[in-house]
Amino acid sequence: MPNAGGGALVVYVDAGDDRTILEYAVQHLLPATVQVRLVTAGADSNAKLAAGQGDLAYFQHIPAFEADRQQHSYNDLSIVSKVNAVPYGLYSSKWRDLKDNSSWVHVGLVQDQISGTGLPHGSQVVLPATPTGFARGLYLLQSAGVVRLDRPFGGTTAGDLTIGQGNVLDSARHLSLLALNLDQDLRSIYDSYDAVVLSPEQAASIGLQPAKDALALEPGPANPYAHVLVAPARLAGDARVLELTHALESPQLAQFVRTTFHGADIPVTAADAK
Repeated sequence: MPNAGGGALVVYVDAGDDRTILEYAVQHLLPATVQVRLVTAGADSNAKLAAGQGDLAYFQHIPAFEADRQQHSYNDLSIVSKVNAVPYGLYSSKWRDLKDNSSWVHVGLVQDQISGTGLPHGSQVVLPATPTGFARGLYLLQSAGVVRLDRPFGGTTAGDLTIGQGNVLDSARHLSLLALNLDQDLRSIYDSYDAVVLSPEQAASIGLQPAKDALALEPGPANPYAHVLVAPARLAGDARVLELTHALESPQLAQFVRTTFHGADIPVTAADAK
């Protein structure tokens, strides 16, 4: 049952990284006066929250929450904290970094001209063929400084979340951007092309670790896919919620995320994310 100002906060949370993060915050960063009870989240957790059958929810990223809120008119619910993100990364079996260089590949008319180990001009870069994956790949490449888009990273409108080739204003490396289905033959794709944009789960499936192997990772600050803590209006100003929010946005929590997940999950607070 809901708590107006005392007792344990009931928080719906999933069974993955979010639960690990929340458990750390509860066990190490909250004062003893704030009690939290974790309940496994389900598809109806926002509905339960809106109906007063819980206090908080922490199991979804921003687009998922906003879509559910709009579809079901959960106007009483709002985001009170942005905590972490599961970042896409750029990986390569051929090149080691994104340093500026004058190397060229795949020109066609002349032999490849290679010096150094940086991603060359003319590289073939694979992005996920899904609208969301392709868009996140483009923003990642912009964050890495190898393409320039017609908008900054961080927008959450439908247009922002589904940008495509037409939104590329400039490609500093003259990249060929290829949309491929990454559900099959992922190892072959990774080995065959100059670079590929992967989720942490996809990277792990072929033995790659984001913090160690990625040429670039999606940034945490302003990440539109940040996982969020959601609360109903009735808990506005609740001291327990403020304490939990501060814990989830603290430097200590950010450091825990970095050291625990090795880049497969990252903090999103601007002051603490690295």
